[in-house]
Amino acid sequence: MGGLMDMIADPEHRALFDWWLSARGAREMPSRSDFDPLDHPGLLPRLFIVDVNPLPPHFRYRLCGTEIDEQQGYPMTGRTFEDLFEGELYRFTQERFADVAFHRRISYHTTYFTNDNTAKRSRFTRLLLPMSEDGDRIDTVLGSRTRVSDFRRNFDELDHDAKIRRRYEIAVVPAAEADRAKATALERPGCRGRTPA
Repeated sequence: MGGLMDMIADPEHRALFDWWLSARGAREMPSRSDFDPLDHPGLLPRLFIVDVNPLPPHFRYRLCGTEIDEQQGYPMTGRTFEDLFEGELYRFTQERFADVAFHRRISYHTTYFTNDNTAKRSRFTRLLLPMSEDGDRIDTVLGSRTRVSDFRRNFDELDHDAKIRRRYEIAVVPAAEADRAKATALERPGCRGRTPA
């Protein structure tokens, strides 16, 4: 498997990753104060910023783009993962962000979810980038989520469709080596639930 940038097809994810690499300079990662969302107006509807707390609840949305809120059907800003997700969806989301916040990695992955009983099922790619104000503790995760495709079927059909149980596509690299390390592929069984940002 090649470097992470080689795996990222979406131009918005690539632009955000380019910014992150450039903004960090000689540091392991940039800080939250380096990033002004208004400097990225084309990305803003699909951007999110999540605050990291060392004690539970670990993750709270500081900012969530309007397009993500519309897809969710409710505002995400100010809410914790515990407020928003449950079951397998909560575990998957918590694991991906914990990988970034507590293991100092960048995560790029695909998710497949049904967000409500209308069975609108969507495929998203999501890029998670760590940021640290003091250069040591990761206190913020910057990310973007892009919808790849979606379709409508009734809930019962989706619930019994083997494809819904497909495996996630997950790639991670150590933040310190993001510009040169080969990406590591991880796999997790698929799940059903509300779509996370």
